[in-house]
Amino acid sequence: MEEISPLFDRLETKATQCATIADFEHWLLDWSELNAALDEEGSKRYIAMTCHTDNPEAEKAYLYFVEQIEPQLKPRQFKLSEIYLAHGLRGHLAKTRYEVFDRDTQVHVELFRPENVPLETDETRLGQQYQKLSGSLTVTFCGEEKTLIQMGRYLEEPDRALRQDAWELVANRRLQEVDTFEEIFDQLVKLREQIAKNAGFPNYLEYAFRARRRFDYTPADCRAFHDAIEQEIMPVLRELQAERRRQLNLPALRPWDLAVDPLNRPPLRPFEHADHLINRTQDIFTKLDHSLADGFAKMQQFHLLDLDNRKGKAPGGYQSTLAEARLPFIFMNAVGLQRDV
Repeated sequence: MEEISPLFDRLETKATQCATIADFEHWLLDWSELNAALDEEGSKRYIAMTCHTDNPEAEKAYLYFVEQIEPQLKPRQFKLSEIYLAHGLRGHLAKTRYEVFDRDTQVHVELFRPENVPLETDETRLGQQYQKLSGSLTVTFCGEEKTLIQMGRYLEEPDRALRQDAWELVANRRLQEVDTFEEIFDQLVKLREQIAKNAGFPNYLEYAFRARRRFDYTPADCRAFHDAIEQEIMPVLRELQAERRRQLNLPALRPWDLAVDPLNRPPLRPFEHADHLINRTQDIFTKLDHSLADGFAKMQQFHLLDLDNRKGKAPGGYQSTLAEARLPFIFMNAVGLQRDV
């Protein structure tokens, strides 16, 4: 923070010197560039940690940023947000250009509580523990060590006994860690409820909608959508599953019967390794649009794709942005399933 604090000091001073709209917009750009640089540093450390949860150095670097840097950044960012909202030139900015930024900044100031900063650090740390544990889980199947995600390939095989063995092995492996997962979850619930309470909300749901800028729909809309799915979609799903049961000639469907082809055809294997997926995607983009193809080639050049599943990799998938470089990063856990395409 010794190198970062003077940059915030300079921005705070410069805000008082803005005499014109042009001055104020230049100040906003300077603030945006600082945000981009800080955001990119955090993103790089998060990417390195999720790609290699078993790498102690990547974990240490990420946690240092989370535990030592972010808690000091948040009050400084809050101060700049307050300065922006109170500035006399704010009302003269072009509404169509700054409306979303203005709205988000108001929410930031509305929700910020100093007492929540250490709680948010604990929340992030728990998320990292979950990712590390999930990325470490493997089983031995057919004489080979497999990640739980890699075991998904066997759930598409026509051999039902093989599918059942694979599903039960994965389920039992997860059950071995159930106490740890439950403890992480319980701690997260407690932390998030306290964060919401500190910010003046009755529960975390109401707080999260505000914090995540859910301006276009409400919790009530989500409940209505949930009810609509239950009433309209679930009957169709039950019909489809009944048809699947008949096609497979089974007395009842089990969890290991839901991914296999119902006509017992061999599973589709669109690719074996991420390199195959990348190369074929590049071919498609080249035929579609040269600028799209060039952008995808640039992502490969700068190692902005990590698509293969492996031991020690966090679960799930995400797209992150390197804000200062103006480049995306794509994280995936592909194992060659049709749904990975």
